[in-house]
Amino acid sequence: MSTASSTPFTCRWALLGLSSIAVTFVEDLLLPRNDSDPIRHEIACVSTTGTIDRARRWLEDRKVPNADSVQVFSSSDEMLATGQFDVVYISTPHPLHYQAARTALHHQRSVLVEKPATMNRAQFLQLASEAKAQKGGVVLMEAMWTRYLPAIQFLQKDLLPRIGTVKRVFSDLSVPIMDAQSVATPEMASSRLVDKQAGAGAMLDMGVYALTWADIALGGTDNTKVVYADSIPLPTGTALIDDINTVLLKNGEGVAIITTSLSLAGSSHAKDKLAVEKVGPAVKIEGTKAQVSVPFPLIRPQELQIEWYGEAEDVKKETVSLPVERGWGLWYQADVMAKAIQAQRATSQKEVSGAVIGEAESARVLGWMDAARKAANIAYDAEAEAV
Repeated sequence: MSTASSTPFTCRWALLGLSSIAVTFVEDLLLPRNDSDPIRHEIACVSTTGTIDRARRWLEDRKVPNADSVQVFSSSDEMLATGQFDVVYISTPHPLHYQAARTALHHQRSVLVEKPATMNRAQFLQLASEAKAQKGGVVLMEAMWTRYLPAIQFLQKDLLPRIGTVKRVFSDLSVPIMDAQSVATPEMASSRLVDKQAGAGAMLDMGVYALTWADIALGGTDNTKVVYADSIPLPTGTALIDDINTVLLKNGEGVAIITTSLSLAGSSHAKDKLAVEKVGPAVKIEGTKAQVSVPFPLIRPQELQIEWYGEAEDVKKETVSLPVERGWGLWYQADVMAKAIQAQRATSQKEVSGAVIGEAESARVLGWMDAARKAANIAYDAEAEAV
């Protein structure tokens, strides 16, 4: 006879936005699991700006096992108000995150919102404040999935404490998605990646990852500040989007150099640009006792290459392999969210206040992006930035 503690918790998800990353997210959620796994996931609701039939086909293409029973809404507001689900996953374009998340929180919904969670730090702090003011076990979390992968967990908990004081960090996420020629093609012209109104630009799309690595490597300290930032833009034909970006962070003990680009480095014609084997590391963390290198791409680390300094010529090299267990790896963050919701519900739902997972980390990285964008003259419409 099973007990409540041995019964798996099934987390019911609503999808606000049928984006490309939502495809990967859903496919990860639905991967087979061991019978002993305490967490299960299912898709319960979807909202779409297209037709209901299109949303149904989208679910069928993802091989959602309960596709026929998924509630499909043509209004996200209606879904957030009346849908039967535990948490909403928001993967709309960046400028739409803030209002969608606020609406969800207004309806006492738990929220996993794609990164960057908002256009700026002030918007995120407002969401965090509203989430914590809610009763009934509401949970808010930015979908910075990379933080929850095995390699990052090992790095933070085991390796960083042993490499001494971190003095310098290099963190680069440059993926040649486009170039001056391809950006003008009809296929790219319709892409969100070149649409300034949709938050296009390497700082928001790539910088949030690269700056997150700097935050992890420098130990998550609030005294780390942006001391320099510059951007070389890429003309799209209708606007300039930030492309080749450089940001310098500094605190009392170390520095971090962050670089991003949508046009560098390599061929924009590679079919899977994240599978290209690069000649150099994507991340390098230099401590006083050892240095750690992370191969490309930094969004999905699976190997840590370590050089222990030792005495004289006594240098020891070590490689720690920590592969993603299955799929792309977005399910790790979903499990964290599900466990937090389950824990909140273990307390009286009428009494427990809302929770924000990774609040300090998300706010810190968003603050750095604010400072870097200001220094590099990367601006968006005032309406998109409004709190």
